[in-house]
Parts: sequence; structure tokens; C-alpha cells
Amino acid sequence: MTVTHTAYGAGGPTPSGFRLALDRRFIALLCTTAVPVTLQSLMSSSRTIVDALFVSHLGTDEIAAIGYATRVVFIVIMAMLGTADGGAVIVAQFWGSGSVQKARQATALTVVIAVAIATVVSAVCFVWARQIVAIGTENSHVISLGASYIRTVIPMIVPFAVISALAASLRCLGQAKMAMNFALVGVLLHVALAYGLVFGNWGMPELGLTGAAWATVISTYAECLLFIAYMYGRRHPMAFRFRDLRAGVGNGILRKIWRVGVPVSLGSVSWASGILVYSIVVGRAGTQELAVLSMINPIEATAVAFANGVATAAAVLIGNSIGEGATEERTWSMSKALLIWNTGVAAVCGLLLLLTSFWVGKIYGDIDAGTIGVAQDTTVVLAFVFIFRMTCMTLQNGLLRAGGDTVYIFRADLACQWLIAIPLTFLTALVWDLPFPIVFLAINSEEIVKAVVSGYRVYRRKWVQRLVEPVTGMAKGPAPIH
Repeated sequence: MTVTHTAYGAGGPTPSGFRLALDRRFIALLCTTAVPVTLQSLMSSSRTIVDALFVSHLGTDEIAAIGYATRVVFIVIMAMLGTADGGAVIVAQFWGSGSVQKARQATALTVVIAVAIATVVSAVCFVWARQIVAIGTENSHVISLGASYIRTVIPMIVPFAVISALAASLRCLGQAKMAMNFALVGVLLHVALAYGLVFGNWGMPELGLTGAAWATVISTYAECLLFIAYMYGRRHPMAFRFRDLRAGVGNGILRKIWRVGVPVSLGSVSWASGILVYSIVVGRAGTQELAVLSMINPIEATAVAFANGVATAAAVLIGNSIGEGATEERTWSMSKALLIWNTGVAAVCGLLLLLTSFWVGKIYGDIDAGTIGVAQDTTVVLAFVFIFRMTCMTLQNGLLRAGGDTVYIFRADLACQWLIAIPLTFLTALVWDLPFPIVFLAINSEEIVKAVVSGYRVYRRKWVQRLVEPVTGMAKGPAPIH
């Protein structure tokens, strides 16, 4: 049964976005993807949270080092996710059109491209780790700690690339729960290893900051191997062979992925590079500011997991809908329903973040009172800007990306971040020497601007593009959940 048939029924007029948002069939479709993706994102971000909590017991320099180093790694991770999401746009539309074979070929090419990028970038980060960290701080101890962490943790990018590409493909089939299960195994293994290797518990060596890196590497490889074993052991429809790679190149799927995926990947890298620039500017402002940014990052990542769930569900539903050949009116009605849910979830997350500001002192009990106070005020700012950030994610990563409007997303990210947010951050942090919560607001100014301009872009409805051809005689919707 197709997405549009499930959401709208067998026929009849197209309901309004508000009515569709309250329809039980639509809610079930939304939750089928959004809930597993949210849980998977929460489990992935929990690794950062666990590392930050464990490392915070080692000292301010250590948490500043891991905060900066993880943002370096974050750039590479975003490149992988961008490649995976770009390929998933094609997979979703092929799956919606009824072509399982071409969806598998698109999955194969996405995995190979992601692994190739991961290998090259990992080598660069390993060789120049110390120079990369030195850009962001003049503290020699923080540089040494950060470089050691990067060199140890960077090999995890290759298995992460495989996991990201496969998980993105399965979400397009309505099977997001599968990736969530493997993520749970990886997180549990990571927590156990981090507890042992950071502090020397359970007979393991006490490696401190490097122990957290080793825990990430081992758990990511284990998660990847389990994922692959399951896919091929069960002969999953997306378990590709070498012939799928050749066929995908021969029938033009590689060009489609290149057309959509490259802007997504470049946009992700550009955005993540801007995040690193923020860390560099904040690091130059002082070690305390860098530590606060590192403390806020896990809290922010937890909230973003919910935003990612809604945005990913939007991308899958709209992508399948376009691939099935749904009318523009029905696609627009579904888009409005998704934005209504986005607004509700964003408001709840903002309220929870506001309440979290009162608990920062308990979360980071070993950090000095001055740093805790700044972190609390920054969390309040995060609660305010998060509503704009989540809306921006649903508009760009959900609706516009599913419609193939990836060049616009790349331009919007580039302009709003590098022409607005980064100059404002530089001025507030290093020229005007304003309090860090205001600097953090400057960092997030790009989200406010992008939410406005991308909202107008979506409203104009020129972003819906069908990138694949329908398969005659077939109407295959998302596969059942296993």
C-alpha cells in the first residue's frame, strides 16, 4: 500500500493540512519513521553525552579538548550524513515509484561513495590532527589532549559511513526500527567500554580522554559488523552485490545521486565547518567559553534528536509521495501537516530545555560555579532558538531535500552561516567581548534567518521535483516494519 493511499484513503478530496495532521493513519505513518529515528539519534548522541560526563570528572582542559575535537570529527560525520541523506532522496523516490532493484542500486552507490570520502578525510585528520586543534586554542595542554583524541577516534568514520548509508536507505523503506536496534547495541557497548577505559574500571587500562575515543571506535565497528551481518544473513532487499554497483553506474543512478547528493554533502560540510569556526572563535575568547560550549553540546544534541526524527520522517513521507506520483495538492497538504507536528514538538522541546537549565549544575558537578552559571544562562538561550532550529531542519532537511531542492539548501546554509552568523559571532566574542550567552545567540542567528527564508521557499511550492520514473504496473509502498 502506498504512502498516499495510507494517508488519504482510497479516494475522495484532499483534506486540509490541519485535518490530515489529526488523522490517525497519518500519525501512524509519521510515528513509524520519526520515533525510531529519534531513538536512534538519542542513542547516537548519548555517546557524546556519556563522554562529556565522564571526561568532565578529569578537568576543564579535558572537557574543552574533547569539545573541540568532537566538533572536528563532527565535520566528517556531517559529510557522511550528507552523502547518505542525498542518496536517500533517490532511494525514497525509487521505492515510492515501485522499483526495488533501482533502490538497491542507489543504496550500493551511496555506501561506496560514503566510504571513499570517509577514508580520504580520515587520513587527513589523522596526519594533521595537532595542527587542526592548534587553530582553535593556544593552550598547549588542550592541543595535546585534542590531537590525541582525534588520532584515536577518527578510524570510526569508515564504519560510521556504512551505518549511515544503510540506515538512511532503510528509513526510506519504512524500516527505521532496524537501525535503531543496532544503534542500541552500539551505545550499550560504548557506555561499558567508556566507563572502563576512561577511569580504569573492570580491569581495563586507565586511558582518560583517549579511553573515550577507543570506546567510540570499538563500539562503532561492532555496530557496523552486526548491521552488515543482519542485512546479508536475512537477504534483505537492500543487501547489494557488485553487479548492483555496475548497473547503477550504467543506468544513470550515479548521476542522480551526484546531482542531489553532492550539494547535500557540500552543504553539510560547509555547515559543519562553520560549527568548527564557532569553536575556534570561542576558543580564542577563552578556555571557560570553550568548556561551556562543550557542556552545552550534549544537551543540544539530545534536543536535535527529536528535530531529526520529525525532519527525517518528513523527508521519507514526502519523498515516497513524490515518487508515487501524488498530486501537488496532496503533497502540499502533507507538508503542512508535517509542519504542524514540527511546531508542537519544537514547543515541547523548548520547554524541556528551559527546565534543563536548572539541572546543569547537577549534570556537571565537578565544574566550577562560574562556568556552571554561564552554562545555565546559555541553556536558556538554546531553549529560545531551538524552535527556529527545529523548524529549519524540517523545512530544509525534510521538505526541500525530499523535493530535490538541494542546491537552494546549499546556498541558504552558505549565505546565512558565513555572511551572517560567523561575522556576528566574531564581533560579539572577540571585538565587543560580550557575555557568552549573547555569543551563543549570535552563533544561532543563522537558524532564525534560515527558518524565515526557507519557510517562504516552501510556501512558493516550486521545490517539488520528481527525480525518478514510475515503474509500470507496480505501486510498492514502504515495506512492513520488522
